[in-house]
Amino acid sequence: SGIYAEFGKQWYQRRVRALDCEMVGCGSKGRISALGRCSIVNYNGEIVYDSYVKPVLPVTDYRTKWSGIKRKHLSNAVPFSEAKKLIKRHLSGKYIVGHDLKNDFNAVKFTPHPLLVKDTSKCLALRHIAGLPEQQKPSLRTLTGQVFGKVIQTSSHCSIEDARAALMLYKKVEDNWDNKTNPFLNDSYWIDVKR
Repeated sequence: SGIYAEFGKQWYQRRVRALDCEMVGCGSKGRISALGRCSIVNYNGEIVYDSYVKPVLPVTDYRTKWSGIKRKHLSNAVPFSEAKKLIKRHLSGKYIVGHDLKNDFNAVKFTPHPLLVKDTSKCLALRHIAGLPEQQKPSLRTLTGQVFGKVIQTSSHCSIEDARAALMLYKKVEDNWDNKTNPFLNDSYWIDVKR
């Protein structure tokens, strides 16, 4: 049975993707969040997709301090309609790891099956390891710092770094991941997700 267990583990790992997105602002005073960059890495942290994305609406705030995105990054970026198709192709049928994924799924207009979602912001086991209260939803930076002693997001965010950080956190608890407490199984979680 050891050989079958190893095969099953490898099969599973080939189907894991970690996702992170960076947003820019559109509309009046940049209040409308839109996808500006999307990064996807595989179970080994290798980049399978990384692209700047040009939103449908004109960008009025690049949010560079947080997103790391500048005007030059979006001047020849992939249009959102094209990026959306490519992103969906990379994520469909995969186990998706990330931190506070609801925002990312809204940005890329993608709704995965709830059982395929592994959101580190919702994982109580990680909060315990980090020594944080159960009711406190930690940031990715806080969790990564508390669990691994690693500092991320020292200036602006990098979606590749953030996807890899979420993946590291997931791997720390993947053998004990508990789908019974997975908030994605609750229909109310999905009310705001735009398809």
